[in-house]
Amino acid sequence: MTVSYDRKGAPELQQLLRSAAHATDCACSIFYGTGGDIMAGYGCESASPLSREQVAMLCHLIDSSGEEYLCLEDVHRTEDSLSGLPWPESVAFTALTVAKSISGEPLGLLVVCDTRSRRGLSTAQRYVLHTHAAQIAHYHDCQQVREPFAIANTTGSERLRLLESVVVHANDAILITEAEPIGLPGPRIVYCNAAFTRATGYSEADILGKTPRILQNRHTDRATLDRLRAALEKWQPVEVELLNSRRDGTRFWVELSIVPVANEKGWFTHWISVQRDISERKRAEEIEQQARRAQAENMALEARLLERQRIEQELSWAATHDNLTELYNRAWIMGRLRDLLSRTPPSQPQAAVLFMDLDRFKLVNDSLGHRAGDQLLTDMARRLESCLRSADTLARVGGDEFVVLIEDDTPERAAGEVAHRIAQCLQKPFRIQGQNIFSSSSIGIVLLEAHYHTPEELLRDADTAMYVAKEEGVGRYVFFTPSMRESVVETLALQNDLRHAMKRDEFTLCYQPIHEPHSRMIRGIEALLTWQHPKRGSVAPEVFIGMAEELGILRDIGHWVIHEACQQLAAWRHEHPQVCENLTLNINVSAQELKHHSFKSDLVSALESSGVPAHLLQLEINEGVFRYHPEIIGQILHDIRALGVSIVLDDFGTGYSALSYIDQYEIDAIKVDRAFVLRMVMHQRSLAIMQSLLWLGKTLELDIVAEGVETLEQLQMLQRLGCPLAQGYFLSRPMTPDQIALLLAKRADTPCGARSALPRLTSWSAPDHNAGGCA
Repeated sequence: MTVSYDRKGAPELQQLLRSAAHATDCACSIFYGTGGDIMAGYGCESASPLSREQVAMLCHLIDSSGEEYLCLEDVHRTEDSLSGLPWPESVAFTALTVAKSISGEPLGLLVVCDTRSRRGLSTAQRYVLHTHAAQIAHYHDCQQVREPFAIANTTGSERLRLLESVVVHANDAILITEAEPIGLPGPRIVYCNAAFTRATGYSEADILGKTPRILQNRHTDRATLDRLRAALEKWQPVEVELLNSRRDGTRFWVELSIVPVANEKGWFTHWISVQRDISERKRAEEIEQQARRAQAENMALEARLLERQRIEQELSWAATHDNLTELYNRAWIMGRLRDLLSRTPPSQPQAAVLFMDLDRFKLVNDSLGHRAGDQLLTDMARRLESCLRSADTLARVGGDEFVVLIEDDTPERAAGEVAHRIAQCLQKPFRIQGQNIFSSSSIGIVLLEAHYHTPEELLRDADTAMYVAKEEGVGRYVFFTPSMRESVVETLALQNDLRHAMKRDEFTLCYQPIHEPHSRMIRGIEALLTWQHPKRGSVAPEVFIGMAEELGILRDIGHWVIHEACQQLAAWRHEHPQVCENLTLNINVSAQELKHHSFKSDLVSALESSGVPAHLLQLEINEGVFRYHPEIIGQILHDIRALGVSIVLDDFGTGYSALSYIDQYEIDAIKVDRAFVLRMVMHQRSLAIMQSLLWLGKTLELDIVAEGVETLEQLQMLQRLGCPLAQGYFLSRPMTPDQIALLLAKRADTPCGARSALPRLTSWSAPDHNAGGCA
C-alpha cells in the first residue's frame, strides 16, 4: 500500500515521520535535533522548537527510564518541568524516544503526539517507534558520508537487518512478517527473536516461511481473529488477546500487538508482531471469575433460600389468615377449637364462641359494589378488634361472617360483655365512598360445653343462635339453647322450598281493589303475591319476601309478578272494556328489583306483550329503596315515569324522612300507613296528621290512598275528610282472578253504567270461602 506524503523539506525524513505517526496511531510527529531545532515534522505546523537544555533533559529522562522510551499520557497533568514545554497546539498525549548514531551518540528526539489523552503505546508500537528512530539515525549516517538515502532500494535482507537490530535483544516474543498478503495464506514470517522460540518451542527453522496461523488452534476465538483481520486490511495497528498453541500442542494466552511498518517511500513493507504471555494473568482472571461465579452462586442460593423462607412464611401466614382483613381465617379458628375440645373437659365451660355476620351486607355489596363491600369488611374488622380484650381472638370465617373466641374462667359473662360492646360500637356509621353506612351485626353465642366434640358442632349452634338474634331485631345477640335448633332447621327447610317454589308454580297472585270512599267505586287493583306451599299451606309474604331477598331470588319472583299481573289486567280489559278502561294496576317492587340492569327493559316488555297502557300501571315502593345510592334510585324512578308509569310511595309515615322523599323524588301517589287510619278515630293528633296529609296531597297534586280500612267508623271518617281513595278488608278482601272477574262482570251488567252504578260493599258482606287462599 502507498501513502501520499507532504514532501516539503527533507522528503525522506518527513515520510519516516508520517509512518511513525501512522504506526503509533497519532496525529503528528516531530524530529527535534540536539539543539532543539525542528529538523522535520508531520501534521504539526504549529510546533515550536525546544531549547538545547530541554532536549538534554528529555534525553536524560528517556535514558534513565530503562525502556529508552518516555510516554506522557496527558501533558497537562504531568510535572511542571514537562507540562511547560512548548508542545504543539492542542496536543494532549506524547511519546518520545532518542535517535542515536551508529556510534551511540544522541542525534535528536523522535516525538509522536495526539490531540486526545490516552494510555501509552502498545508493545509493538514502542518497537516500531524505536525502528523509526533507527531509520532516522541511518538517514543521518548516510548524510554524514554524503551517500544517498535509499532504504527502499536496499535488498530485503538489508532492510530486515535494520528492523532486527531494534528487536534482537527484546525480552518480548517478536515476529516480523512480510506486509502481504493479508488474506490466505497470509504474510510469511521472516524473523523471530530468541524470546519467541523460548515461548513457543518453535525453532527459527520451524517458523520461518510459515504464517502466524501456525500458532492458532480450534479454541482460538473466531470473533477476535475477524477483528484482527479487519484492522490488518486497513493497515491499522491492533491489539488483541488470543489463545495460541506451542509446538507441543499446549495452549497459552498472549497479548498480541501488531503494527505496520512503512519505508520512506510510503510502502508498508512489514508487520511487527509482539506477543506477551499472559497465561498467568488469564489463569488469575479465571480463578477470580470462578470465585465471583461461586460468590454469585452462593449469593443466588442464599437469595433463593431467603425467598423460599419468605414464601414459606407467606404461605404459612396465608394458610391461617384472611388476605383481605388480615384476621385469622376459618382454618385457624377451627384448629384452635379442635385443640380446646381435645382437652379434658372442665367441670365448667372456660371458653365461648361468638358467631356474627353483617346485617344487610349484600345490599351494600349490590348497591355500592364489591370494592365498597371489601372496605366495609376491612373497617368492620378493625372496629371489632377495638371491642376485644387482649386474650380474645377474632377470625373471619366467610364472606361477611366473623367468629370471636373468648377464653375465660367465666365465659358467659365475658361473652356477653364483648357482644354488648360490639353492639354499641356498631351504632356509629362507617364512612364508605363518601357516604355514611350503618351496619349492625347479629351475634349468636355458644359455650364450649362438654357435649361438644367437633368445631363444626360449635359453629353450627352459634350460627343457629345468630339467626334467632336476627329474628329478634337489629344488632341483637343471643345465647344458644337446644330448642333453637328445631326453629332454624325449620327456617332452612323453608328457604330450600322457597328456592324451588318458582319451578313448581307455587306462587299465585291475589288482587285487592282500591275504592273511592264516597261512591265505593273500584278505581284500581293491587296485585298481592301469595305462596301456596304444598305442605304448609298459604305462607304470608312477610315471611318469605325478606327471605327471598336474602337468597337473591326476589328479582326473579318480581319479574314473574309484573308479567303475570299485566297479562291478567289485559284479560280483564278484554272481557270488560268499559269497566276496566281506567282501572289501574298496583304492583309492589323492591330496591333489589329496581336496581337490576334489566328492570326497565323487563317492564317495557311486560307492557308491550300484554298491551296494557303504561299510565294504568303503578309501582309501589317503600322508603327503604332510598337507603343506598338514592341518586341512582332517583334516576331510575325518573326513567320509569318517562314511560308513563306512576310511582306510589307505600307505608307512608313509618319512616323518619318520608316528607323529604316527596320533596326530592318524583312521586305520583302516597299510601298512608294503616297505623294512622287506626288511630285517627281515637286520637285528635292522628286525625290532624291525616287532615294535613290530605291537604298536602291536594296541594302537590298527589293521590292519597288510606290503607287498612277495617271498620265502618274509619270509612265514614275518611268520607268526612274527603279522602280520595281507600283500601282495606272492610271494603274488599284480596280476591282470586276469577272472583275479580265475577265482580267486574256484575259491574258491567249494571244498566246505569259501570262507574256510577257499582253496588256498595257493606260491612256485613261475608267473605267468600272459595277464595283459594286469598280471603
